Amino acid sequence: MIDNILGHSFFQKLDENSIVVDLGANKGIFAHSIIQRYGSRVFSVEPVPSLAQGIDGHPRLTLLPWAVSGSAGTMRINVYADRCASGFGPHTAETVVQTLDADTVTLAEFRRRNGISRINLLKIDIEGAELDMFAAAADAEFADIDQITIEFHDFLYPDTRPAVEAVKQRLRNLGFYVMPFSLDNTDVLFVNRRMGIGWPDRLWARTAVKYGRGIRRRLQRLV
Repeated sequence: MIDNILGHSFFQKLDENSIVVDLGANKGIFAHSIIQRYGSRVFSVEPVPSLAQGIDGHPRLTLLPWAVSGSAGTMRINVYADRCASGFGPHTAETVVQTLDADTVTLAEFRRRNGISRINLLKIDIEGAELDMFAAAADAEFADIDQITIEFHDFLYPDTRPAVEAVKQRLRNLGFYVMPFSLDNTDVLFVNRRMGIGWPDRLWARTAVKYGRGIRRRLQRLV
């Protein structure tokens, strides 16, 4: 019922007719896993050339060299040695190994350019730019999105925590169930109420799945 790929949890309501949008493809593992497991059509973005060039092509995958953010233009991206590239500056003692300028689009423009109407699963892992993306998106834009699985980055940038909580409250107000699968906002699932996921399945996901994973992680540390 609940799948998890690279720390992103979602209900297994996908098939070959589903549209999956993958913001932050990195090495392409999420996109190719979706295609392998469900046969879905995947639209991915990855603005770091060294990563994008390493992603294998597939007839069900469209890969674009953009960064999705809050406006159209360019974004200066810092590439780090020990963590994912980000538009945010380095922490103390972090080393920037490369900087690059990436073309940016809003979520609405990304969908328009690719002819995407309904999104069955939106995966977001864009290293802090998700806050600008949400701020720029109109409320109506979320009505035809079934699920959003996201890694927020307030664990790296604590000053953004109020904005993260505001996004969660906004989507709750727009009719999404908010389902955290982690303690630090690195795995949060938003489920559109129109999907009709009943309370028994939500309860099972919130308890057995979430806490079962936590127990397994603790046991693994003891081995």
